[in-house]
Amino acid sequence: MADIQHLTLAGADGGQCLVTVCGSAGDGPPVVLMHGMFTDRRFWLSERGIGLAAYLAERGHPVYILQRRGLSDGPDCGRARLGLAEHMTHDIPAVAALVAERHAQPALWIGHSFGGVTAARGLARHVASDAIAGLVLLASQYEQSKRMLDWPGNLVTRGLVRLRGHLPARAVGLGPVDEPAAAAIDACDWVARGRRSSIIRNDLAGLSCPVLAISGSADKVDPTPGCRAFVDATQSLDTTFMEAGTAHGYAQNYDHPGIVVSKDAQREIWPVIGDWLAARS
Repeated sequence: MADIQHLTLAGADGGQCLVTVCGSAGDGPPVVLMHGMFTDRRFWLSERGIGLAAYLAERGHPVYILQRRGLSDGPDCGRARLGLAEHMTHDIPAVAALVAERHAQPALWIGHSFGGVTAARGLARHVASDAIAGLVLLASQYEQSKRMLDWPGNLVTRGLVRLRGHLPARAVGLGPVDEPAAAAIDACDWVARGRRSSIIRNDLAGLSCPVLAISGSADKVDPTPGCRAFVDATQSLDTTFMEAGTAHGYAQNYDHPGIVVSKDAQREIWPVIGDWLAARS
């Protein structure tokens, strides 16, 4: 098992994130991992040291897990806002600067679900293109499904957030980690505005790095058509799109979390990601 360190990273607005570093002694290109909603750093690296982060570290990559502010055991952010907008605007460039300071090679980025949406927007807006070696999007999109984030369903989500002061993901069966109110409100805004305006598509049009996107055939949270449209909106000349399902030779029709955390994913998906990263190092 690679060595693990936990760092506190401060954004320009004073907000702070927890960054978990795995395999810092590796001499391969650095990799930054970004999780989605209703989860945290443990999505990439379990308490037993199992996960895509450990796998990539074993392949020689220094791995940086960027946990969103305000979650689980992260540092106190004081009065700083705990939204997706701040994560995109302040935290992504902060971790990019940290990685660039430590490593001579440009970083490879991996995002799952809304972590991929946030990564794509943040990289396009706030990180120099020559500092990005590539982006892997796992079940990432905003145009399909997500009815509780779009109007009128998001009225219920916003009401629940106002009532509870946060989005109680555990209580309503959405995932293991509750969301700060600002993150939930931003998710509603991004989906509703993104579907009715060009704000997200304009960001994606500024993204030109190599992109690998993988969707799951059984994913009802982020379905394949939306994931494909998300990639098609970028300006990358090096894109690879894969649908992970039995019709395409995979052991199962992967669902939303299973595309990363299942045992079949360890055998089928992780090596695809590792090989793609190696080819673009």
